[in-house]
Amino acid sequence: MHGPRKDVVDVESGRLLTRVATASPEDAQESLMTVQAAQVVWTEMGSFGRAKVLARFSQLVWKFQNEMVALSQMLSGKSLIDSHEEFLDVLSTARNIKYSSRRLGKRRAGRGVLPGSRWRVYQRPLGTVGIFTSPEWPLSSVNDVLQAIAAGNAVVNFVTPQAALGAVLMHAMLVDAGMPYGLWKIIPDTTSKAGRSVIPGLDMVSVLGSEKLGRRISRVCQEYKVPFKGFLQVHNVGVISEDCRFDHAVRAMARAGFQFAGQSVNGAEIIWVQESIFDYFKLALKDFVSDQVTIGSLDSADTTMGPMLTPQRIQRMQELVDDAVQRGAELVLGGYAVPELGPSFFEPTILSRVPQDAALFESEVHGPIIYLQPFQDLAEVSRYLGTSRHSYCTYLFTESESTMRDFVHAVDGAAVVINDSYMSLYSTWNAPIQGIKNTGSGIRHGAESILQYSRVQSVTRQEGHPWISNDLQPGNRMERWSFFSSRAAVIASILFTDTAIAYAWRNMWHHIKNRIHGPV
Repeated sequence: MHGPRKDVVDVESGRLLTRVATASPEDAQESLMTVQAAQVVWTEMGSFGRAKVLARFSQLVWKFQNEMVALSQMLSGKSLIDSHEEFLDVLSTARNIKYSSRRLGKRRAGRGVLPGSRWRVYQRPLGTVGIFTSPEWPLSSVNDVLQAIAAGNAVVNFVTPQAALGAVLMHAMLVDAGMPYGLWKIIPDTTSKAGRSVIPGLDMVSVLGSEKLGRRISRVCQEYKVPFKGFLQVHNVGVISEDCRFDHAVRAMARAGFQFAGQSVNGAEIIWVQESIFDYFKLALKDFVSDQVTIGSLDSADTTMGPMLTPQRIQRMQELVDDAVQRGAELVLGGYAVPELGPSFFEPTILSRVPQDAALFESEVHGPIIYLQPFQDLAEVSRYLGTSRHSYCTYLFTESESTMRDFVHAVDGAAVVINDSYMSLYSTWNAPIQGIKNTGSGIRHGAESILQYSRVQSVTRQEGHPWISNDLQPGNRMERWSFFSSRAAVIASILFTDTAIAYAWRNMWHHIKNRIHGPV
């Protein structure tokens, strides 16, 4: 790399760890040619060969658990519990992508309507994918790389210098597991200039970051007709109904709000609480956070919330809190930096009744601030989620089956989690989560997260005599046979599959299943 060197520091203390050379546009162009050569070898391994590599990688992840946790704490400032969750995220994703890539490699074939016709569908890689990853997750950013390479692609990965060491560790483990060395190229970049310079040579671009970065990259992708997927600014919401399990909801929202000092893509920011229990919930959440959310040295196992990623984010948090309080919000807990612990520590903060004209209300907080808003009816929350451009995950707490069912169908968001916070999303990897509106259209989890980096190729074959008539005039033998077979299929559907009795039976069966299992 021939760009200027940038510092990599221990987030807690600010101590210099090393200096990383950033990439120039020429370095990025050279990397593009390297990965294209490695991608040929990787594609020839097939889906089952790639699954074997991912299986060995998941074993190495388990083997180097302690090293991964320590590096996560050092590079991103996570507490021990947050670093363990990042490790589990990488392990779970690697194992599930392994199983999904095997299934995607299985035969998808069948027979056509005409006698002797057969078809088969193949999933083909796109080619070379450019991925801009977030600095908050130096290890689990590999999850998005794994999805792309599981589909058979090569990856040019643009990372911040602070996250580069974590990406290098993941790269070394994948190479040890059998991945071709040049398949995943890591490009340290601070301005996205090097990344934008190679977009014309990419087959797809994926961005994990701010909405500002996503717009900048998407404009270049539009200019060169390169497909774009974004994982951008999100707003996660908690909804507490009066019939919820109260203590469970308090614990879940405290954990979701202050996981990784609020810098998680799954972290709750705004919590809507039904008016009848609003004051009780506010006091209970304040007591629980004061008792359980402990900021301090990352060496201590008692610390449950570490520092923010950079000191600049502390200033942003203080501005958001001051603006909300000046506009009439109630400061329930915290609200200030803690310089005696380090340059990047901020107290866990709870606000109440924030006016909608406050900057906090429509900003992605990305910090240890949660705020409580009262509501009378769930329709108020549904309207808010429908008008928000950044609604992503909604955490609903209620014991009513009808409330669950109505809310799921009414809410406009990427995912709804009932009676839990983000851990349900971690544990149900096969359930895909796709962004909407300004959060981007990228997919996390599930086979769909791999398929988004692939294309479909269909192959058909006619065995025996070809169905092409010697007489090309209308009403020829082949045309009459085609009409006859199609008419027979329509008559069969009218008599059997599409009757009123058949639809009534299906509706009754779905109704019974919904009553037994509920909305989820």
